Amino acid sequence: MRRARSLTRSPLPPDHECVAARGTGGRKRRKGKQRTGITMRDKRHLSLAAVPLAIGLAIAGNTARADDNWSDRFSFSGFASANYHITDDGAPYNGESGNGHDSKGSFQGTRIGLNFRADISERFNFAGQLFSTKDDEFGTHLDWGFGTLKLTDELDFRAGRIKYPAGLVGEYVDVGYAYPWISAPEVIYSELGAPNGPQITRESYTGVGLVGNHNAGDWTFGGNLFGGEVDLSDGSVRKLRGITVNADWNDLVLLQGTWYKGEMNDISAMPAMNGEDHEAWLLGARVDWNNVVVYSEYGHVEMGRIDAMQSDNWYATLGYRFGNLLPFINYQSLDKGKDASKSEQTIAGVGLRWDVMPRVALKAEINRIDTDKGEGLFAPGSQPGDEVMMYGFGLDTVF
Repeated sequence: MRRARSLTRSPLPPDHECVAARGTGGRKRRKGKQRTGITMRDKRHLSLAAVPLAIGLAIAGNTARADDNWSDRFSFSGFASANYHITDDGAPYNGESGNGHDSKGSFQGTRIGLNFRADISERFNFAGQLFSTKDDEFGTHLDWGFGTLKLTDELDFRAGRIKYPAGLVGEYVDVGYAYPWISAPEVIYSELGAPNGPQITRESYTGVGLVGNHNAGDWTFGGNLFGGEVDLSDGSVRKLRGITVNADWNDLVLLQGTWYKGEMNDISAMPAMNGEDHEAWLLGARVDWNNVVVYSEYGHVEMGRIDAMQSDNWYATLGYRFGNLLPFINYQSLDKGKDASKSEQTIAGVGLRWDVMPRVALKAEINRIDTDKGEGLFAPGSQPGDEVMMYGFGLDTVF
């Protein structure tokens, strides 16, 4: 079987790539194999170490030596995305009024992030990310920041504000350069506040995590036990606990599953949710083989006795790489609520990613949004048309 080419060219300098991958306790690369880009295993390793994959934080060498310069223990990098969407309907999509995509055009999703890492010793490091987005009027906040203690070659302990470990691209969802779409499929990754949106993924959580990796031949198995709490724009999730497991075969196939549960608190927009358990399952698969690229995920959400918050959502993406071009098709389905609160929506689209040069990608998409019942991901009360066309353009870079 021919080895797959990676989805993107590597943003890491060649002399740093293997060092960064080894930093998570992953398998050392076999001699004689040349790295051609970011593979699926590297993406998972980097994200599990809370270093978003397409960014490439360069790790200093042996920091335990007495003659080390402290400046060598610090590294910085970043990413940026400029997105534009316009629809043929006045109802705001995937955002509140004035902050969603509509017929006036929107730069929602435009963002920039700066990452830093400090290698305090061979066994302990601290990493963080400052993040600014058009959605928040470019106010800067700490997206995540935490310490990692290396317990063994295959086991790490993390504590602090940690990127939410749910979804194939969840831990690097803000790094548009890392995946084919302009933005990650919204039926899974939209972070619209309750009672809107899928309520499957979150930005980050505050707490702890136990992350492990084990190599067995061509397979690499990983796990992440996590717990803590989540601060929302309208309330919080307490008593959070969950687990993510994954299996990677020869950098060609990645399988992943996540389960988590937490208690909703202080939700003023929907007080009936307070005290209810928010429970979700998320299953996904990614394939990158002989220029064929496939992503697919399914998510199920329950919110205690609140039928309106129950949902079953999924998407599937199929693409084929022609040199620096990656055309793809994408289909998404949102099925949320019951009876009077029922909401059904599908999004069918085509897209193109063009790697203009190393670390820079241009993207274009055309999507048709069909809303069969309710409002789906349109703003509440906006009364969208049954069929809405949306056009998008994006520019992604890492530095």
